[in-house]
Amino acid sequence: MGSTVEHLSESGSAVPLAPGACYLIKEKKPDLSYRLFSMLTRDGTPGLIITRQYPERVRRERGIEGRRIVWLSHTPGEDYHNPTAIGSLAKLISGFVEEGQGTAVVLLDGIEYLSINNGFLQTLMFVEHVNEFVMQRKAIVILPVSPDALEEKELALLERNIEVLESPIVKMDLETREVSELLEKY
Repeated sequence: MGSTVEHLSESGSAVPLAPGACYLIKEKKPDLSYRLFSMLTRDGTPGLIITRQYPERVRRERGIEGRRIVWLSHTPGEDYHNPTAIGSLAKLISGFVEEGQGTAVVLLDGIEYLSINNGFLQTLMFVEHVNEFVMQRKAIVILPVSPDALEEKELALLERNIEVLESPIVKMDLETREVSELLEKY
């Protein structure tokens, strides 16, 4: 399997992304998470984005094409998902991962919003469920979280069973990769 995920970890990267894990990235705005998602899905690896942002805006501003984007919204519509229906959101993620025979990348941008709509404990249980499911497969889940949006105790509970990637290291690693890819082109 020559997936980008494997490719990333073999490259002696500062960000060792092993398949079968959820990664928490602490950042106020999910810029690094989206860049990481783009890098991991560039080779055709299936990718799913679940976000609080309007899908067309994500496509336009992040340059993401050919990926399914699900909008966390109380407004009914195609690829809109009610943020209080956390059980069916877990089913949506597991179905997507199964469809990609495990090799998939999911960006879950909206943990804070899920927490507001469902309470923190329900959201934590949801994240734990997704994490356990993903561990048994080769998928990767990226969870951007704004540290200011959660209480210290809540953040500590989230970090307990999930791999934490520190933003400065991820940023440096992504920039190194982007520069080396540019140099390879010329």
